[in-house]
Amino acid sequence: MDFTSIGDTVNLAARLESANKTYKSKTIITEAVYEKLKNEFICRKLDYIAVKGKVKPVRIYELLQERKIARKTIFEIKSLFEKALVFYRCKNWEKAEVLFLQCKDLYQDGPSEVFLDRITLFKNNPPPEKWDGVFRMSVK
Repeated sequence: MDFTSIGDTVNLAARLESANKTYKSKTIITEAVYEKLKNEFICRKLDYIAVKGKVKPVRIYELLQERKIARKTIFEIKSLFEKALVFYRCKNWEKAEVLFLQCKDLYQDGPSEVFLDRITLFKNNPPPEKWDGVFRMSVK
């Protein structure tokens, strides 16, 4: 039993490390880690994902900067991105696209580029009506 618990945790951590390439981010953490760090670090909601080999999705965050040295720009990126994410989850592609594009253009934000690519795909091939918003990773 200990091996399974430790194995799952290590496996998820390894999958999140490689997910940084997918999201063009630097440090992705789970919600459990976010809850422990949220008072010390600025983090933004990034996505719901199901890593390869798992069905149950996890909410992921991107660690942006230590709170005590955070610049105003970090708060602006977080706010703009998270507003765009709300529209994205509601399948309001137009409003999400405007905000993600703004975040990409103003801050050269990699994750915003990723979501802009997804929106382009969803405009041409809409997700199912009961879409859960989960990104299912097919690679390790």
